Amino acid sequence: MATTDFQSDDVQFNREVENPVPSAIKTLTVLTFIGSAIGLMFILFLPAINRFLLGVLEKASNSTEDMSATQLAEMEKGKAAIEISQANMVPLMITGVIGIALCVWGAVWMRKLKKDGYWIYVAGELMPLVVSLILLGTAQFNGPFSVIIAVGIPVLFIILYTMQRKYLVR
Repeated sequence: MATTDFQSDDVQFNREVENPVPSAIKTLTVLTFIGSAIGLMFILFLPAINRFLLGVLEKASNSTEDMSATQLAEMEKGKAAIEISQANMVPLMITGVIGIALCVWGAVWMRKLKKDGYWIYVAGELMPLVVSLILLGTAQFNGPFSVIIAVGIPVLFIILYTMQRKYLVR
């Protein structure tokens, strides 16, 4: 009985030696876990963040004497985007949590070199983006920084994972 356990351990070890996890996949998955944790904290605190930002914008709109017409228009656009986000808070939070869960699940599977992990990860990245575009439109993109965070980082990670697909063999 004990020899059978050793043989199965040897077979498992040999499989791991034949298909080691590439360092790029290890790095990407660790970054995915970190980013997912940060994203989850952001999602959980989103109602408080929105309330804080609305308060700041209200206070700034009361002191309009120092602002130009362009700045006032930008502030109103930002306020409208936050109010739309507040109105759709529950669906945005649910899709955000589901997206994070899919990203983590896909990353774990890719770390195990499973091909399906890639598609799960891509779905987890794109689903919240598509849902927020449907619910909020382009009002959520009121500056280059928001575009980089909302679109640039997910697209970058999808491209980086796509470059590693050749190592996903299971």
